[in-house]
Amino acid sequence: MIGIYWLFTGLINFMDLDFFRHLTNTSVLQERLNIFYNLAETPLVLLAFAGAASGLHRKQILLVLLFFIAGELALVGWKGYNFASSAIIIGSGLLLTLACSISGLVQYMRKMEHTPFENSMVFVYAALLFAYVSFLIIYIFIHIRGNNEGSSKDSFLLYYTSLLLSAAITSSGLWGYGIRRPQAVL
Repeated sequence: MIGIYWLFTGLINFMDLDFFRHLTNTSVLQERLNIFYNLAETPLVLLAFAGAASGLHRKQILLVLLFFIAGELALVGWKGYNFASSAIIIGSGLLLTLACSISGLVQYMRKMEHTPFENSMVFVYAALLFAYVSFLIIYIFIHIRGNNEGSSKDSFLLYYTSLLLSAAITSSGLWGYGIRRPQAVL
């Protein structure tokens, strides 16, 4: 799920390159992809958290996921997809992702022995926590404080820098898991 999330994030942001802006009708395609991304981002992250959790914690995350999707559908069905509904969806998704990241890190710290999988997941939790705190700052600047030309450029710089660093941290954690994981004997 983490790989799908980062692939999806990379493809969406790949469309922002100047190469694609010069093609015809890409703005309509990019707008539709951004809508789909905004609706699917938090459920993908929650699925990744659920995949890393077990027992009651997994059930709680899956229940939150179902309520979040139901809330998204109800909001979009009621208000349509516009700036206001997008702000609510993105903001609540930010808070849920931050809460799950912190919860995952706290649960990791409570255990005395850690498996290689848990050691790699602490990198994923920390990377997502870093990225979503950065996104929260951007969210405050764009949706609460107001957006202007200067803050928009700064927001994009912060957004892409935090994505790059977060993806690198996630990759190093998953790469470390691949190295430390016991190999199956054939």
